[in-house]
Amino acid sequence: MKLVTIATLNEEANNLKMLVFAEPGLGKTHLGASASLDELTAPVLFLEYRAQIASLRSNPAYVKAMEEGNLIIVRIEKYTELAPIHAWLKAGRGSNEVLDELMTSCGHGPEDMPKTIVFDSLTELQRAEVMRVAGNISTKFLTSIEPPQIQDWGTLLNQFTTLAHDFFVLPYHVVFMGLETVDYGKGPVGEAPPIEGYRVALQGQAKRQFPAYALTLMRLELAPKGANYFNVGYTRAHKSAVKEQTGMIPAKVLNPTIPMLVNMLMKGGD
Repeated sequence: MKLVTIATLNEEANNLKMLVFAEPGLGKTHLGASASLDELTAPVLFLEYRAQIASLRSNPAYVKAMEEGNLIIVRIEKYTELAPIHAWLKAGRGSNEVLDELMTSCGHGPEDMPKTIVFDSLTELQRAEVMRVAGNISTKFLTSIEPPQIQDWGTLLNQFTTLAHDFFVLPYHVVFMGLETVDYGKGPVGEAPPIEGYRVALQGQAKRQFPAYALTLMRLELAPKGANYFNVGYTRAHKSAVKEQTGMIPAKVLNPTIPMLVNMLMKGGD
């Protein structure tokens, strides 16, 4: 029997394992790309599925990072394309000729691997998988849509539980991005229902299962005066389905970046 030991708890905990959710337009894609701006977290392999990556063009630092090979964007067309990428990340250089060549073409040496893996957007990928397993492929977009059956939800749960487990155990900084959904309560008749909370927009049991594998589950929102911060606890107006299990990242982080959060993990939140 082969035994695997963990050298130190610090070594294990210094890797960011994060799921971020927010409403559209608050900067999830820019947050993920920020990993490319610091040698602590660069290069970053940015796996993109229906993300607004064109928005990165407005930031010259991201354009430069792409040119220098520190921001490597790979467009994902379907869920199954994640399997060979995961296998390569786990096995290292020499295990996938195409991905090896990608690193080489970006100016990296024969042993170099990404330091950070970003996936944007989890919500969009699951939506596509719901349509696929229900038989509603893109060629049917002008016809009526069939609702997913109970066995479809079971397939999706297994898929996204496996995705969360397999990627979050990799020895890299791993960040998933998703949209948010709003939970409404019951209010007086004729009035808008009150907002009770926010959580990551996933369907079926995946909305509870996937976040369980992240050590840090955060909501990106606007703070007073337009500053960005992560809400890790509660606000006065609502509860957010968030958690921070490392004990190193504070409840609110102004203008967050991936390198900033990794530094907090390594330095104990300072």
